[in-house]
Amino acid sequence: MADRPPNSEERLTLLGERPSKKDGGVDQDSEASRLENSEPHNLMLLYDLFFAANMTAFSGIQDTTTTERLVAYIGYFSVLWFLWLNVMLFDVRFVADSILERILRAIHLGAMVGVSVVAPQYDPSNQIKETFQTFSIILMISRLTLAAQYGIAMYLRRDDSEAGIGYFCKQALDKKTKRTGLIIMAATHIAAALIYLGITFRFTNSKNSRVFTAWYIVGIVEACIIFGVSYWFEELRFKGKGLQDRMKTATLLILGEGVIVVADEISKVVKNANSWTPQTVGVLTATVALIYIIFQIYFDWAWPPEIINKRRNPPSDSDHQEEKSPAKTALYLWTLAHFPFHLALVLVMEGATQFVVWWKIVELIDYVSDRFLSAFRLAEADTRTNIADSMVLHLNTTVNEIWEQYPRDLLVSHFHREELLKIIGDFKDSALRGFSTPDGLEGNAEFQNFTDAFRALKVTTLNSILKNYGIEEIEDAGWQDHPETYEQHAFDDAAKRFNMVYIYVFCLAGAAMILMGLLHVLCRPRLDSAMQRLVLGIVIVSGVGLMMLASMANFEAHTRFTTTPWIIPSICIVFLFALFAIHGSRWITSSTVVSKDPESTAVESKDPESRVETKNGQVETKAVTESPAQSEVEAGRGD
Repeated sequence: MADRPPNSEERLTLLGERPSKKDGGVDQDSEASRLENSEPHNLMLLYDLFFAANMTAFSGIQDTTTTERLVAYIGYFSVLWFLWLNVMLFDVRFVADSILERILRAIHLGAMVGVSVVAPQYDPSNQIKETFQTFSIILMISRLTLAAQYGIAMYLRRDDSEAGIGYFCKQALDKKTKRTGLIIMAATHIAAALIYLGITFRFTNSKNSRVFTAWYIVGIVEACIIFGVSYWFEELRFKGKGLQDRMKTATLLILGEGVIVVADEISKVVKNANSWTPQTVGVLTATVALIYIIFQIYFDWAWPPEIINKRRNPPSDSDHQEEKSPAKTALYLWTLAHFPFHLALVLVMEGATQFVVWWKIVELIDYVSDRFLSAFRLAEADTRTNIADSMVLHLNTTVNEIWEQYPRDLLVSHFHREELLKIIGDFKDSALRGFSTPDGLEGNAEFQNFTDAFRALKVTTLNSILKNYGIEEIEDAGWQDHPETYEQHAFDDAAKRFNMVYIYVFCLAGAAMILMGLLHVLCRPRLDSAMQRLVLGIVIVSGVGLMMLASMANFEAHTRFTTTPWIIPSICIVFLFALFAIHGSRWITSSTVVSKDPESTAVESKDPESRVETKNGQVETKAVTESPAQSEVEAGRGD
């Protein structure tokens, strides 16, 4: 490659520049930098942003309040994540800026946009033929684009086998070059594209098909084959920190997506002047703090530190020794373990926003109950008119004021209100005198119609609040078939769906903590410290404890707990405890190391480089001061 003047602008070529040559061989430094791509390329970052935007858009249009919607959310996220992963596995090793690469990148970005377009109709339980066929075609196009990119990478390295046998061939594998591995990768994506094409014709309007599950299976198998080929062909391994940095970026984007969703829900919760209460502020603070604590645990404990990266990628002269190292397998497992971790993270943050809304609804339930009680007492204390007429007047005013803040656009609700007020107004003045609260009328058969109408009117008013916070279950309650009880059914359905959110959020919050423990194990070379094992045990037990809290949904205590503002803070406290355990163990370990021998300033090195030969020919061992890297390794054993 010809030398360029300093600060000169590089020209954009059609395919990108081939690996440079030196002394009849391949410049190893140039090729290594091409394969590593440790610094994220702008094209890679742009694709990551499209991935995050797609996920945010889907979270905004698809809730997770029913089993069907939760399954659809998991399925969509799985397809999207493995679509991103397979592109990323190419990018971290082979992406190079060129005219053709930018064209192919535009196709990848178009595929992301296309997936986002079909997202509103993505419902496996109620399939639309055109939507699912379009989805499958988009996945096919993305895989063909990847195959073309691997083809370009093969073309740019077409004579590597002739140039650098010593570096680019694997002697133990019959001198198979990385070109063979690239062919396998390209063929894998072509096979996946053909499968997606075949799936397209299985979708019909007459019935739902389960063939869409092949999208998930194919994506996982593709990623496993790519990792397997990368493990088998040493020249195609993931060197440096490129792979880890992409996972770091994806985790940050998912956490950022959670912040966006929380901010969006905050705008809904505080849209009225009286929305800010100390409890609401506390719930919102705990939600944001939970995201921040997860961020700290992940990057402080579940992500490989710099010293570990150096140990996993040592500048060793022996390829044979590196092949036997289990670090490569651990790195691949660490990467794949991010899929369930990211899924749990997304759903936990999605559920946390539901809890923010639910607490505001609990507050408004108390507010509506107090308003109805005040209307009842004002009517009972009014001796100038008939108590029933006065109660109709006060209740009607109360409902109108609440519906002014939380509009109700369903006409049947307005009709239902008029019917209920008519029932209340038909009661005699003498019958309602002497009761200061509607609870005093409960259990009396004479007032059964009155208490039923009073309660139904309250529920009708509460449903208008549910609707304004995005919880609209009137259609599912079947009010056309049961107009007399549809409002109560709608409210009960909303409560049941919240219980489901409660169960999966606590289960997945515990799973996220356990998965961070797994990531910690995979990104550390060994667990040889008792303190390290103790912290790992604390984290796992904490995760199991959170999962067990989900079982509260079967007990009466669950109702009392869910009507308090402590749902999100309780999860936050458990994660905060884990964070204190992680850093507390490091403080204890660091203090113990210092207190053992505070006067020692040097250690005797066993490294061959510390052995020097004196003038008389004798070999002596000189004491060397402990390096910062060594200190970091010793301190890291207590992580």
